[in-house]
Amino acid sequence: MNKWEVFVDDLSELSEGEGLELTIRTLNDGMHKYTYKRVTAEVSSSLEQYADSLQVRFGRGQLSDKKYSINILGEIDRFPNYQ
Repeated sequence: MNKWEVFVDDLSELSEGEGLELTIRTLNDGMHKYTYKRVTAEVSSSLEQYADSLQVRFGRGQLSDKKYSINILGEIDRFPNYQ
């Protein structure tokens, strides 16, 4: 189980059952803690629905008491290869 964190302005940005494009960061212990990824993911307010957990913070860093589970569908390449 991985732990992730997302910053949002409002909880309504986390629509359940849709493929969302989010910038998340890992909270797993180790060398890569706090590294960011841009992903397509599904979130659920049911903590048992997906294996990974998602912690939510608001714009100024306030921690939301609402927690989610997250299913990462794929990583988005922020810097595509140009030829």
